[in-house]
Amino acid sequence: MVGDEPVGFDDFALAERATPLAGVIAAEIAASGPITFARFMALALGHPEHGYYSRAELGWGAAGDFETSPEVHPIFGYLWARQVAECWERLGRPAPFDVVEVGAGSGAFAVALLGWLRERAPDCYAATRATLVDVHARRVEAQRARLAAHELHAEHALLDAWLARTDVVQGVVLSNELFDALPVHVVERRGAELCEWYVAAAAGGGLVFELGAASTPAIAAQLAAAEAEPGEGCRAEVSLAAPALLRGLARRLGRGYLVTIDYGYEAQALYAPWRRMGTLMAFRGHSPQPDPLARPGETDLTAHVDLTTLARAGEAAGCAGAPTVSQAEALAWLGSGEALAVARARAADDAGAFFAARRAVETLSDSAGLGRIRVLVQAKDAPLNGLRCLGGGLPPAQVGGGAR
Repeated sequence: MVGDEPVGFDDFALAERATPLAGVIAAEIAASGPITFARFMALALGHPEHGYYSRAELGWGAAGDFETSPEVHPIFGYLWARQVAECWERLGRPAPFDVVEVGAGSGAFAVALLGWLRERAPDCYAATRATLVDVHARRVEAQRARLAAHELHAEHALLDAWLARTDVVQGVVLSNELFDALPVHVVERRGAELCEWYVAAAAGGGLVFELGAASTPAIAAQLAAAEAEPGEGCRAEVSLAAPALLRGLARRLGRGYLVTIDYGYEAQALYAPWRRMGTLMAFRGHSPQPDPLARPGETDLTAHVDLTTLARAGEAAGCAGAPTVSQAEALAWLGSGEALAVARARAADDAGAFFAARRAVETLSDSAGLGRIRVLVQAKDAPLNGLRCLGGGLPPAQVGGGAR
């Protein structure tokens, strides 16, 4: 979903920006002046009527603008279900056992994970209280329908309402490619000053980028806390929403694990002086787009996550963290090789299923693609040492056949 060839801000054409949301944004700028890119991104992705993720016709996987891991193959959910079952055992087999997916997207991850638990770990499944949390009401409706089609049950909630609750959950709170879709402030170092790129109205119509002073001291404070900042003339993205959400999730977790699967880097790498253009990207039809301001509401926007800041936000909320691992490593440790061995043994009866699973594991583990996604695991009042997705103390080649 995210690449390492970010967009530039010069010489963008003003064509093809006329969408229903473009008028809403233009009216806001006309009323109050240029807006931060974080505000633009929040509207572009989350406007309740015209936002990208609010659209009734939003497609996923091959039919959409990008492909996340759950849409590649159910094996992704099957492998993470193994980790969920292990977490249940480590917590003393509680009932109820909360499995909360935040930003559940198409529902494919939940269907595969819960389906595996039902078939392969029935005791854990019987104890499981599943909850799917999302920001967008239309997504909640679609997720409910998808689970019902597989005779699976989960509670459903909108994010703000779920975070506002005062009760706590015991189990696993997980997300896949959630934080990289949260609004980011786009900043640039100019000498000793940290400037910010705003979205303004162009003289001839449309939207353009405009450089100004930082909108809030919180941006510089977050960079300072992470002991990293962009170099001279370098552009970067800073999400104030990401650590705030992580703290909210940690607050709702009474005991258990936070599993964050996302594109990202440690702060020193994310804000390295050689990364001059940041990581902001726009996608339509599986193709990177040169202009993140074009066709707002019809274009996906994303930026890499500052994993250092996320980890520290969890620590501040009482969660211990482990060093991040790549998705390729985590899936190997969870048994992708073992799963392929089982599929290979059954190939005589269903060769197509075996080849599909093999292609999926290769795609999910590709170090140039989905395999480079990072996995951050944090625990509250629960053991981290030896957790399977973190290697269990063994290299990937010694666990589950070592398929990469």
